[in-house]
Order: sequence, then structure tokens, then C-alpha cells
Amino acid sequence: MANSETIAAISEVVRIYATAMVAGDRAALERIFFENASEVGHYEGELLWNSRDAFIRMCEAEGDNTATAWWAIRNLSIQGDIATAHVEDEWAGMRFDTILTMLLHEGAWRVVSKVYRIQS
Repeated sequence: MANSETIAAISEVVRIYATAMVAGDRAALERIFFENASEVGHYEGELLWNSRDAFIRMCEAEGDNTATAWWAIRNLSIQGDIATAHVEDEWAGMRFDTILTMLLHEGAWRVVSKVYRIQS
């Protein structure tokens, strides 16, 4: 089982993800996502496969730094230096199930990939 410091560090990455996405905060999102990270899911019936930068541009376009982010960690799995977090979150008026895959690298947890589905 992961220790409380590891869980807190991963939970902080999730908090930054949810709040920075809603605010359109490029710098914060760049800090927690690896440069080659991707965002994948179905949007309006089509497969959307974004690079990290395309994802961040979408967040910037929809961003509202006065909005209050909502998210909840539904499940967390940690195995050594890898982790997955199932996050339920809201963005641009939609509610999502999001899976964040993370890697502990150079002392910091960072997102490798984001896979999502829009809840109906």
C-alpha cells in the first residue's frame, strides 16, 4: 500500500489538473503533464486524440479563472513509480470520467496520458 505522502502528492496533481483545466492555466498544466502526453476520448461521436499542447489550447479557450472547479477522485492505484487515478470532473459544462496515468519522475508525479468519457 502506498504511504500517505505518495497519496497526497498524487492527489495534488489531480487538484492542479482539475483547477488548471477549468481556469485555462497553461503554466500549471505544462508542469503536471509530460511534453509528449496525450488526451484521448470520444467527443460528439468522434475519436479525439490530442497532444498535450492541443489539450492545453482547448483549456485556454474555455478557461474561466473565476469558475470553481469540481472534481472527485473515485479510485487510485499505485504500483511503485506508476499510478492511475479515476477522476470524476467537470469542464465546459460537461461531466467526465477521466483516467490519468502518472509516472514518478525526478521526484515528481506527472501525467503521461489522459483518457476520458463524457457522462450521459
